[in-house]
Amino acid sequence: MHFLLLFLSALTVSGGVAVADQEALIAGAKKEGSLVFYTSMTADQAQKVLAAFKTKYPFIQPQIFRAVGERLLTKIMTEAQAGRYEFDAVQSAESQAYFLKKKNLLLKYVSPEVKNIQKPFFDPEGYWAAVYIMPNVIAYNTLMVKRSDVPKNDDDLLNPKWKGKIAMDSTKPEWFAWKLKRMGKEKGLAYMKKLGAQEFRLYAGLSLITNLLAAGEFPLVLNTYLHNAEEIKRKGGPVDWIAQDPVFTKFQPLGIGARASHPNAAKLFADFVFSEEGQKIIASFGRVPTRRGVATKVEGLEKLNYVIDDIGAGDDFNKNYELFRAIFGTPRS
Repeated sequence: MHFLLLFLSALTVSGGVAVADQEALIAGAKKEGSLVFYTSMTADQAQKVLAAFKTKYPFIQPQIFRAVGERLLTKIMTEAQAGRYEFDAVQSAESQAYFLKKKNLLLKYVSPEVKNIQKPFFDPEGYWAAVYIMPNVIAYNTLMVKRSDVPKNDDDLLNPKWKGKIAMDSTKPEWFAWKLKRMGKEKGLAYMKKLGAQEFRLYAGLSLITNLLAAGEFPLVLNTYLHNAEEIKRKGGPVDWIAQDPVFTKFQPLGIGARASHPNAAKLFADFVFSEEGQKIIASFGRVPTRRGVATKVEGLEKLNYVIDDIGAGDDFNKNYELFRAIFGTPRS
């Protein structure tokens, strides 16, 4: 009986975490003293997250490397091929998390905070969980287009009045691939060829495109991320958005390196990012956090019908990318 009481005492739970486990994690992180974070989040937002983490754990010195999409994945794979495993934690698109897991480059770690993450947004095997989601919306320049005139469905996008007036990111074929799967390949390709005849204004980078939208270069953007439009809107720019139904949604998982040099610090960081404190910071950026019960500044989210991207779609990325470019063309120089 005395042994049982001692055992239960050692497992005293605070916020769902065994105190002994938490203390061991903190002790290990103190010895490591560092965290290397690879991310595709904007640099200023990533720095704010790391600053708050460092305030909570001042004995950890965070370092950051920021790149988008394939550039980030290429860096990790190049390092791995050279026998170097530089990152402790990585946050990027779901397709990168899927690929890194397949290559055994992620560590299985189920943060105690994951129980609060909405079910579609964490790996059931425990290799990653999503920090935030990215609904794809149609953004428009409020000085150039009335809200009532913005296309609301697939047929509206084919209206001849929009020819040459819609911009799109030429580096992101995921919506295209999802639409083909949803419509059926034959019907989907027929629709996409009609849509391609609308002569889209193609650029690389959604932040660039949304800023050009605000500057009046064109009236509409198809498939920008909601947070891109919200960021400009909150700053008083002439940008707003409309979501189609259902809303094609991507997400950004966080994982820990399988050979991380600072695994305890990485686990503490994951716990922090998925905590209520961390998710409130994410919400403050106008992004959509994955933790249940965290309010956002974005109006209308509760009305959206999300359909998430298939995380395994990364296997066909190159094939879909080539088909996408064959129909819509290449970006402007």
